[in-house]
Amino acid sequence: MNKKKTACASGWMGRKKDQWNSMKLWSGNNLCRLDWILSFLILAVLFVTCAHSDVKLTGNRSFLMYEHFADFYQASYEQSGGYWANYLPSTFIAYAVWNLPLYLTGHAPEAMLTNSFINIMWYKLLPVILYFVTAQIIYKIGKEMGFGEKKSLLCKFAFLVFPMGVFSQFIFSQYDIFTVLFLVLGFYFFLQGKMWQFALMCGFAATFKYHAVLYFLVLLLLKEKKIRNLIKYTAVMLAPLLAEILPNIGSEAFRRNVFGFGALEYVQKPFSLGFFSGINLLAAAAAFVLVWAYQKKAETQDELRSWSVFFCVAVSFAIFGFSTWNPQWILLMAPFLVLNFMMNGNGNLLYMVTNIFMLAMYIFCSQSMVDERVLNSGILKYILKDREFSVRMWDLYGFHDQELLCTAMWVVLLIYVVFGHPRYHSRKGNVIACGMVWQIRAAFLFGVAAFVLPMTVCAAGVLQGKINFFDNSRQNMEAENVVMLEENVPVIQEFTADGHTLSGIKVRIYTEPGNSEINSLNVVLKEKDTGKVIYEKNGDTYGMKENTALYPFLKEKISVEPGKTYRLEISSDAPKGSGKGLYCVTDKKGTELLEDPSEKRSLQMCISGVQ
Repeated sequence: MNKKKTACASGWMGRKKDQWNSMKLWSGNNLCRLDWILSFLILAVLFVTCAHSDVKLTGNRSFLMYEHFADFYQASYEQSGGYWANYLPSTFIAYAVWNLPLYLTGHAPEAMLTNSFINIMWYKLLPVILYFVTAQIIYKIGKEMGFGEKKSLLCKFAFLVFPMGVFSQFIFSQYDIFTVLFLVLGFYFFLQGKMWQFALMCGFAATFKYHAVLYFLVLLLLKEKKIRNLIKYTAVMLAPLLAEILPNIGSEAFRRNVFGFGALEYVQKPFSLGFFSGINLLAAAAAFVLVWAYQKKAETQDELRSWSVFFCVAVSFAIFGFSTWNPQWILLMAPFLVLNFMMNGNGNLLYMVTNIFMLAMYIFCSQSMVDERVLNSGILKYILKDREFSVRMWDLYGFHDQELLCTAMWVVLLIYVVFGHPRYHSRKGNVIACGMVWQIRAAFLFGVAAFVLPMTVCAAGVLQGKINFFDNSRQNMEAENVVMLEENVPVIQEFTADGHTLSGIKVRIYTEPGNSEINSLNVVLKEKDTGKVIYEKNGDTYGMKENTALYPFLKEKISVEPGKTYRLEISSDAPKGSGKGLYCVTDKKGTELLEDPSEKRSLQMCISGVQ
């Protein structure tokens, strides 16, 4: 047995060595050693510098599994002071097993929000390892689909550096790879005709993300047409889900945690069309794809492979095109997009439009979801020292039309489906399209640079002493908490300067839909004690069209005195009911709107300067 294992290991190592030796150091039109070296270096830098807080919360929370396995959800609620654990047990069990070395060496976090660099890097390492394992399965799938050695290796590399995967795994640093690993493994079994294993792997995938059920169903309906087999394999898929739900279903904490998860409401977006109201577009689109898959009869194995990849892309369009989603979830469609690009005569075009999708998503998410704050959990936290970012990626991007950004992303998703149809798939499976290697490189570098460059500028701003004097703009928006602009009724906000220079004042704007009327907008800044005016600007509301966006109210830098209190006065000639106003939030620091001191609220704004 040991000899057999040694032979397998040496065989695997031998193949890797042969692959490496067969590549040139540099080749413009072929995968080369520099591709691997540079990509690994870039991914390594992203690994140690970026991390969203989600992985910290889940990793820290999983330590409760050691002492509260039976009442984990209730203990989690009590530990966090009301913040629920929303996933099925599989995610926390996986991390509990992975975190045993930390637990045994005394590195258990003191609280759910403990921001330990060592722990976070350890939490990130597990999904990164699984990411590379998934890439190896993609390589196996390529061989199974007739790509040949060279193209299968390129397919593996393309998945590793695919912008959606790099963002989700190395920048956001999420654990959606748990779902993707089992989903891709299930797809590999599907191509081999091993339906029992396929169903079981998809069931495991669904315990991490419920979206896996749709991918399972579309592939099952493409392959199987007999009702008996459909029921049989669906039962197998449901087994892992039921194994996690049924033992916990009696727990109120579990029901409130998991079934009350806010993200589950993302699919409940009603749409009205003529006589019909309350249409669920995700359900409608998914149902259409499933019926299409069931009626499609693949005559050959090549046809089955081609249509299976396409239908997975179509399901991805249904999920991401017709429901609300978190940005890290895009990893779910990454393996199927990469396979489609490799099979497709339009592969270069599809790579190019991916750049548009990534840039639009970066800009859209930088307003409040994923931005420069990913640096606060990486190695640079020791330099940044938890200081707030006064320079933001949202401002640096400069394009704030959220409707156009969403439109751009939606159109790209549509292009993936329309031009990913099997009619465009090449029948020469092992042929690599001309220019494909360059498109893979370009998409990877653009995807990294479009996020990292503005993020670096934000970090540089912190090191230059740029700070926020006052900032509640990241506080959850209160949609009904608005002070309307009215003639002769100025809005007054106090703040205290923490530096010598005031460089920016941004306030969140309220505008009613369709309101295009232009009104005056006057901004005055005074010293509170003396009433001395240090800044005055008369302007208008032209350009303030995007509801909920932060708009600048200061056009130049102003010298101020540290520790001195100032009054910001905003006035307009807008008539009552004009539909323009300023968002407010419930104040947490004792600052009030002076014209209404009975209510503790302040403008939702960010005031920045230099120390």
